[in-house]
Amino acid sequence: MKKVLTISLFLICFYTNAQKDTTKYDREEEIISDRKRYRLHNNYLMAGFGYSYSSIRSHKEQSTLGIDYVFHIRRHHFQVGVLMSGDQFLENNNLQGHIGYVYRIENEKYNIAFGLGLTRDKGEVPPIARVTDTLPAFFYRNTGIYANVAYIKKITYDIGIGIEGIFEINKAQTFAGIKGVVFFSGGYRGKAKVHNIHVKPKRK
Repeated sequence: MKKVLTISLFLICFYTNAQKDTTKYDREEEIISDRKRYRLHNNYLMAGFGYSYSSIRSHKEQSTLGIDYVFHIRRHHFQVGVLMSGDQFLENNNLQGHIGYVYRIENEKYNIAFGLGLTRDKGEVPPIARVTDTLPAFFYRNTGIYANVAYIKKITYDIGIGIEGIFEINKAQTFAGIKGVVFFSGGYRGKAKVHNIHVKPKRK
């Protein structure tokens, strides 16, 4: 219980100090890029695969798949996602869900995101043979803390590719890895018009 309260307090501090902006919020605010209109305050999907390290596996290098949806409430961004890993792709021995807060930096060229939140995971560790004995198999189900950072290089304003670093710590294990990811946002609003009432002047 004490651990959960500590994590919750840390998240509250992270939330209250992130993305402060005193300018007036306009939900419909847009930007023009390549003669197309995109919503400035948008949600996005990020998915990919890579490799990770688990402190409790005899085969410590794990193949990892994950997907995240990042949405906003006014200027604040939040993340929900699922991650699974195993000795080989699609051979799952660890399944994790996470939710948290995201600090996001976006422009026409890139999207950078820093996430911090809570996880709930479950998995199985098979028997591990040692020189003198064998450690028995065990199952786990834990709550932990999760962090990630992603850098996306944009192809168009709403599509891109990049890398994501992930980290989790809980009672059973320490877990860290890196993934290659694709990025799709819901920012596209249509072609630019002669008069665009919600367009923000192009950022430098």
